[in-house]
Amino acid sequence: MKRIVDVYKDRGRELVWTYVIHLGNLEFHPAQIDFEQEALRLSQLDKRGTPNELSAKARLTVR
Repeated sequence: MKRIVDVYKDRGRELVWTYVIHLGNLEFHPAQIDFEQEALRLSQLDKRGTPNELSAKARLTVR
């Protein structure tokens, strides 16, 4: 399963980065929060900000 997740700075809701996150397999069906947590984890690895100043929001997909 794949989702687009936007990462924001908490103050002012400034868009920092957008990730395309791919999670899951046949046994695991990720929830929206799983995608958002993965985007925040990647943001820390990419040095986009500290954990207490970032938030993430997965985009809803329309089929």
